[in-house]
Amino acid sequence: MIELLKASAGSGKTWNLAKTYIGLLLQNEDRNAYRHILAVTFTNKATDEMKSRILKELHLLSVHPEASGYLREFVPRIFPTLEKLQRKAEDVLYNILHDYGAFSVSTIDKFFQQTLKAFSREIGQFASYQVELDKDSLVSESVDRVLDSLSEENKALLDWLSVRAMEQLEEGRRFNIDIGLKEMAKRLKSDQLRNLIEDRGIDEQRAYSKETLAKTKGRLKEVMDAFRADLKQAARDVESAFSEVGISTDDTVYHFLGKVTKKFQDLDPRDKLPELTDTFQSRVADFGTWFKKSDQSRYAGLENVLTPPVQAFCKRYNTGLKAYNTALLLSGQINDLGIASDLYKEFSDLMKEKNVLSLDDSNRILKNIIDGSDAPFVYERIGVRFEHFLLDEFQDTSRIQWDNFRPLIANSLAQGFDNLLVGDVKQSIYRWRGSDWKLMAEEVEKQFDSVVERNLDGNWRSLRALVEFNNDFFAYASESLDRMLGDAPFPGTGIAGLYGVNDRSGKQEVRLREAAEGSVEVLFCPEDRELDSVLQTIRQVKEQGARYGDITVLVRNNREGAEIAGHLMDSGIDVISDDSLKLKSSPAVRKLVSLISCFHNPEDSIGSFLALRSGLVPGDIACKSLLDLCEQLIRIARDSVDGPDTAVESASFDRETQYLQSFMDYVQDHVAVNGNALDTFLKAWDEADPVISSPSDADSVRVMTIHKSKGLEFPYVIFPFAEKVELFRPSSRWSVPDVQDTPLEGIGDMPYDILLSRTSKNTLFEQDYLEERWLQAIDNINTFYVALTRASKGMTVIARADSKPDGDFSGILRNYLEEYGAVRGFAQTTLQEPGETADGDTPVLFRKGQPYDFTVMRRETTESGKLEPGYPSWPLGDRLKFRTDAADFFSDTDVLKPRRKGIVLHDILSAVITPSDLSDAVERAFRAGDLDRNEAGEAARLLSSRIAAHPDWFPDAPEEGTIFTETSLVDIDGETFRPDRVVLRDGRVTVIDYKFGAQRPDHLEQIARYAAIYGRLGHAAVDAAIWYVPEDRVVTLPISPNLF
Repeated sequence: MIELLKASAGSGKTWNLAKTYIGLLLQNEDRNAYRHILAVTFTNKATDEMKSRILKELHLLSVHPEASGYLREFVPRIFPTLEKLQRKAEDVLYNILHDYGAFSVSTIDKFFQQTLKAFSREIGQFASYQVELDKDSLVSESVDRVLDSLSEENKALLDWLSVRAMEQLEEGRRFNIDIGLKEMAKRLKSDQLRNLIEDRGIDEQRAYSKETLAKTKGRLKEVMDAFRADLKQAARDVESAFSEVGISTDDTVYHFLGKVTKKFQDLDPRDKLPELTDTFQSRVADFGTWFKKSDQSRYAGLENVLTPPVQAFCKRYNTGLKAYNTALLLSGQINDLGIASDLYKEFSDLMKEKNVLSLDDSNRILKNIIDGSDAPFVYERIGVRFEHFLLDEFQDTSRIQWDNFRPLIANSLAQGFDNLLVGDVKQSIYRWRGSDWKLMAEEVEKQFDSVVERNLDGNWRSLRALVEFNNDFFAYASESLDRMLGDAPFPGTGIAGLYGVNDRSGKQEVRLREAAEGSVEVLFCPEDRELDSVLQTIRQVKEQGARYGDITVLVRNNREGAEIAGHLMDSGIDVISDDSLKLKSSPAVRKLVSLISCFHNPEDSIGSFLALRSGLVPGDIACKSLLDLCEQLIRIARDSVDGPDTAVESASFDRETQYLQSFMDYVQDHVAVNGNALDTFLKAWDEADPVISSPSDADSVRVMTIHKSKGLEFPYVIFPFAEKVELFRPSSRWSVPDVQDTPLEGIGDMPYDILLSRTSKNTLFEQDYLEERWLQAIDNINTFYVALTRASKGMTVIARADSKPDGDFSGILRNYLEEYGAVRGFAQTTLQEPGETADGDTPVLFRKGQPYDFTVMRRETTESGKLEPGYPSWPLGDRLKFRTDAADFFSDTDVLKPRRKGIVLHDILSAVITPSDLSDAVERAFRAGDLDRNEAGEAARLLSSRIAAHPDWFPDAPEEGTIFTETSLVDIDGETFRPDRVVLRDGRVTVIDYKFGAQRPDHLEQIARYAAIYGRLGHAAVDAAIWYVPEDRVVTLPISPNLF
């Protein structure tokens, strides 16, 4: 069975998900049941919360069951007595804690990546590959490589880009080749395009090749030229018909025919053509309206002469209009698409070089694996078999993610196990990231027969006034949208159906047992007063006993958030915002990056100034990695503050601890994929915009976007700029035009990145426009729903006074309040200044309920001590001394055993390419604890003399690719060998094996095998030598032709 749990905001979704997980554990006789249950969430934070809740409740059920809210769910329904429940809960908790790695509560991406790792060999990746989340940086680097490749050898691309540049300049558009190509490249690597290409089985390499695009561009020009010629002829036919009877098209009323026919006789090839208006076409259909009333009797006998050419013109126009406008659109994109094949190649090569996969590519690869395999095979490879699947936030699942889960769930159902899908279509706001609410709304029930739907109708988050308002308003808004948009372009029950208006499943019941009613305020005011209204509302809520940390301001985008945060901080209010959480907003981090830049470029003025102020000389710092450099620079920057403000600056530096820790995490992640090169790091840092997680205990007003607030709740919410949640705005989308039975059939039937707007109705993208209009309406009402359901005690919505109901949701909100506000308990107040005359911009306040008394609100308290901020880092100095390796810890002598001494010296020689490498190799052995300082000196002297005796083996300046140490060789039987040293010189191969013990016969057999492999590789001259290093004795192997 699949239980499809529809959980509106605040209905206890997480509580029910945890209950199901715990119930499966408690009812299962298998002590390892937790290994076979997979609970999937969408964020790391949600994963941590879910794990904590499960463990906490199991602990309560085993120790204090009366304190657990789950007690009545299990006793007596499942366990007859409290004691049996306690024993079972204790056993389950014990087993999980002692096998925590198998406790499978995970993010969806982590589960997929763990699964894909098991198939690394099949997908042609090293097992150490990384998943790159920042696809944009890979795309940007790929474009840089494409541009670097421009030369006469790559003339096709050079010519293509030249033509693109000239066309844009001729059209008067600004042209920046780097920015333009990177923007197009990001669109070419979008999930939306990938999905379209896969769904339609398009060969993108062929479709977007320069040859195909050039042919397509030529055909599009032919279509447009033919249509313009046809229209011009039709317009001339109209003019001729009028001339033959001695009149002009300008003699028609308002010159309505003359304006049209003259326009099309001199048509600009770049003009998109409008639709013939209904007024024009209705006048054409009624000859009696063509002329002024005084002239109608005079021209009455000309109807049969004049009407046919005019109607023929209209028919030709209407028939070819959409195809012409579509061809005009597509021809403007052909040059942009010309980079596709070059980008795909560079992107693929770059991922191979970096040993990474982008997240969306990895999902597709996994889909291909799972599609072609049965579930038992997948489980065998990942080493675990899942019987139950619990998927949270199912409305945010993408189609490809569901395609990867569906076979596993089908296998679970076939085995008779239960599964749970939890979500809420009303909170689906991530369509731009690939989520598909239609999966939950209708498709799961079509794909599986055993789906049982259950609706959670209670609200455990918000007080009565808020719940009642949201129930009423969203029923009204969804029905208004259905009337406004007309029939949906896809099967379904409309937006009202999604919001449960038809069957009342969307109406929530208040579950909180509080006498307080809570409050809802909606203020309509001039746009330039919205910021001050936010500040005024915060002060009012503060007067009601709230702390700043109880108040959250929700915004549509980061720009509005920055504007509000700046206004509040200017007024002396502490704020946590998205901008304040950016690593680049930290002075300490910026100082650190400037110092790093100074190491890369001594001419960097800011970095050089800071280095001078800190007494830092770049050449004096020795470091082995970028991480090591950052650690040293943090210590120097922290401890070298001079002057009267030393204490202040040091304390300020300590307050940046969270930023510095996050910065070091960022550096570590970068180094793991890109290495330690400073120029690579600094370029990546310029393009990145990393953030820290928001502190949960700060007493500051939070300013965050609606999308980031999803899943959270706040005591008081202020939602300004509500008019920014529009019904529809033109947006780009990859679409395939409907070219069937049009002149574009066969040449335009592939995806194009089209800006869908009202004018799209006059193109072959009309259906895409109508669908996008509906989908955006659903996205935006869901965004409004998420914003209005975060508050638990009170909420204030602030919107522009002149909002329009057909333009944005605040307009629909005002309509609702003016029509039903009084009936639903809202009091309306006009807020005009003394002596001010009320008009359309006069502020109007609607208020429902009573303000909450925050002084009685229960708050979480903790007895744990508060950690002082700081980023302590101390050089080791004389506080720590190196000791030798622990291999001889229990030995009675301090002298290195000969065998271990040989191993250490062997490792040192393996790191030596030229004689100059020896000192570094010995130093590394010392730092690793393999040698103490005296032993290191002895090793350096011994090996230096031995190396000097063999200059042919250890040349001072070897050519690249002539010296190989510890390089693997694979024999014809698949066995792998690693000769100590191979020298390629003057057409000869010399294979050397180091030995530090007594001579043995098997040494010759080993070196002979190495030499034989090189002989079979085609090297005619092969020498083989065993070098007994301590005594500098060389045994040369006689080479026989039979050896090969």
